[in-house]
Amino acid sequence: MKNLSLLTALALLMYTGCENMNENEVTLDDPELQALSEGLNADIGLSKSSDDAFKDALNRHGKRGGHRKDPGFLWKVAAEMQGKLSQEEKDRLFAWMDDHSVPFMHAPEKDDHHGPKGDKGGMDFRLLFTVLDADQQEALKGILDAYRVQMEDVWTQMKDGSMDEGTGKAELEALELAMKTEVESLLTDDQKAQLDAMLAEMKDKMEAAKNAEYDAMITALSMTSEQEASLSAINQQHNEAVKALLEAAKKAGKDVDRLELGEKIKTLMMERNTSLETLFSDQQLEIVKVHMSLVMMFSKHCDGRKDGRWGDSDDKGGSTKR
Repeated sequence: MKNLSLLTALALLMYTGCENMNENEVTLDDPELQALSEGLNADIGLSKSSDDAFKDALNRHGKRGGHRKDPGFLWKVAAEMQGKLSQEEKDRLFAWMDDHSVPFMHAPEKDDHHGPKGDKGGMDFRLLFTVLDADQQEALKGILDAYRVQMEDVWTQMKDGSMDEGTGKAELEALELAMKTEVESLLTDDQKAQLDAMLAEMKDKMEAAKNAEYDAMITALSMTSEQEASLSAINQQHNEAVKALLEAAKKAGKDVDRLELGEKIKTLMMERNTSLETLFSDQQLEIVKVHMSLVMMFSKHCDGRKDGRWGDSDDKGGSTKR
């Protein structure tokens, strides 16, 4: 009887211990965040404490799909993980960036936006379809198919050398303008107004998202106003240098050495990295690099995961990815 009581007591202790272990286990309620957590662990290996800290940060800032609604989500997680990861873990996390000359940040600047398609003369056909009736949609498909054939013919002639690049680009631009004019002729005035309103709303949302990400970056890095101004100057200088390279390549046309162009752009990115190393403190720079690493990890392990419902537009976790 005593042996039976002892066995029962041991079983109860073991059961209680397992319950406590389960209670202490940090779990994630979103498959996308679970994929990010598992992916980071598989790629660099985390200690139990770092893994739990990462999951806890993901939960607090992204629970129930909240990460899809918060453009600054990864900045908030990066700021916390900079102090939670061991130096060895950070070294492993940064190693790929250093080996492949990855830019430290793609930092947004307030009021520096690229609006939705349509701002520069293009057309967002996905939006366009939503305002058309069934007959108009069929007519639009016919227009797009006809111009696609013509554009493919121009591309073929450019590739086989029967049409020079300058003439080909002019032909494509003329075809695009003609297609746009023909498509717009399908729309009623009410549909045009509806489409303009949808584009304006989309642009406003994109601007709000950019500003939210920028604010999250400033908060995560505790940046001073002087650092903000310096970062803006660094970005402007970098962007102007890249733009000059691309314009020169455009003028060179088919004579441009694309490998050389890629190396020159890579050099500019590394020069920008050096400027950022001077601008930020060691702690700030680590947060920047943790953030970029998480951005790459997210792209690698989570983008396009429909079970995580990235990109759904409803209130259960929709987003527009920046």
